Amino acid sequence: MSPNATLYLALAFYAAGTIVALATLFARGRHAQHAGLALMIGGWVSHTIWIGTICARTGHPPLTNLPEAASFVAWTVFLAELVLFIRYRVHAASFFVYPLVLMLLTISAVVREPFAQMDPSLRSGLFTTHVLLSTVGVAALLVGLAFSTLAFVQDRALKSKHRGALWEWIPSLNVCRTLSYRTLAVGFSIYTLGILAGILWSYRTTSELIDLRVKQIGGVVAWILFAILLQSYISGVYRGPRTAVISACAFVATVIAILGIHRV
Repeated sequence: MSPNATLYLALAFYAAGTIVALATLFARGRHAQHAGLALMIGGWVSHTIWIGTICARTGHPPLTNLPEAASFVAWTVFLAELVLFIRYRVHAASFFVYPLVLMLLTISAVVREPFAQMDPSLRSGLFTTHVLLSTVGVAALLVGLAFSTLAFVQDRALKSKHRGALWEWIPSLNVCRTLSYRTLAVGFSIYTLGILAGILWSYRTTSELIDLRVKQIGGVVAWILFAILLQSYISGVYRGPRTAVISACAFVATVIAILGIHRV
């Protein structure tokens, strides 16, 4: 099977899984939710094969351009969501995570760039560490935002006494907040280590601490916003529109950082 075939197969599975999962907002069916998860897992398997093909052909992780990076972030985001689902059995995060995974892989399919060999100057353990830690950290932070959104929706519903379409699927407010905090804390720690590794690599290779390009600026802005969001959880002031605005801005900054990747 060609690489493009596995990519489009993964995209088809993700699209079907997302549609089925979102349909359960209206159909209220556990079987449909499980079917959506099964379709997403099928997409993830095809996605894994596509990533393996890239690694085999280029000899490096799929992180040298925008399509590869967006694809790898999508792959990692779903893996993180799957692990949390197996551990906590929370379906509601899928309403945010599945569309995000579909969006990121769609970017990979639409923005066509050929597989390329990595620049020899980038073949260092420090650079690989920077890229992998940053990617895993971003994936965990994005999943943390999904749980943060669930906590916000749950809190608003309790205060207004109006139960929306998500109510049946959302766990208790305490569970949402706990999962959000833990996922954000782990993701932020990993992401911080990734940024530090990138700064050290940049200084060793160019004698500069940071290169002011879109992906670096977006990444730093996202780090600052996630730090503010995490601090609000620690200090107990994570409720209200302010937290929702910070979360939205952090998401936008993260997407901008990903879209800023053209060629590392």
